[in-house]
Amino acid sequence: MRPCVAALAVWIFGQCAGAADDIKIPGALVKLIDQLEVPAMEAGAITQLAVQEGARVQTGSLLAGIDDTEARFAQERAKVELAIAARAAQSDVVVRSAERTLQAAEAELRRAEEARLKLRDLVPESEMEKLRLAADQARLAIEKAQHDLAIAQLQHDLKKVEVEFAARNVGRRQAVAPFSGVVVQIHKRLGDWVEPGDKLLRIIRLDRLRIEAFLGSTQAAPSLEGKAVALAIDLPGKPASVFPGKLIFVSPEIDPLNRSVRILAEFENPGFVLQPGMRGTLAIPGGGR
Repeated sequence: MRPCVAALAVWIFGQCAGAADDIKIPGALVKLIDQLEVPAMEAGAITQLAVQEGARVQTGSLLAGIDDTEARFAQERAKVELAIAARAAQSDVVVRSAERTLQAAEAELRRAEEARLKLRDLVPESEMEKLRLAADQARLAIEKAQHDLAIAQLQHDLKKVEVEFAARNVGRRQAVAPFSGVVVQIHKRLGDWVEPGDKLLRIIRLDRLRIEAFLGSTQAAPSLEGKAVALAIDLPGKPASVFPGKLIFVSPEIDPLNRSVRILAEFENPGFVLQPGMRGTLAIPGGGR
């Protein structure tokens, strides 16, 4: 604990010891805030176990891996199909070819019309109809080419989604730490077969802990939430160690048997010196006013 923070905590607790308006609650219980039985997301054999009991992990750290051979093959195939779709979506060769064909058809039709202006019988009407039809077909070819290009672009977008989905399938075969903490139990070992939902390991967060205590209903008030508190606890070789914290919750329910109210406070736990299950005395300065 940093010296200034520790000094503040000791001062708070010292003040509580001598002030009539302060509250001291013995038997406050240290509890976890975050803990998780990390589950398998897909069926398969465990091919990688990156941690053991006691390992400290950071958020996103790899914990265990399930056989992902087929998933990776599917991912590579999706990437190749995406590359093919990208080439198709970027190519406008067919559109340019259709536009060039239209230009040629329109030019030929103009020459025929100019020739008929000079000598009507030079180009028969049946030939004129063929030329008009060729120009119309060239226009339709452009529309079709543009339509096909738009479809190719949509296919490219679809392949991007498939690549993302394939990557997600690979990721679902990797168990990662949801928060920074300590691995306290391994349920499965290398080679074990797991099904979705099977417990792989258990991880707990120790850098921040919660204190649970019970306060008489005559002293409990919602206004206590947010107050600075201090926890005095006997540690091995360090009796009466004091930790500063903050009261975060005052239950709106009163126990009908003992007329007490459940309260929660949260504390930083530098060096992981506090352990879940410990008990100490929680002091709330000015809480009795």
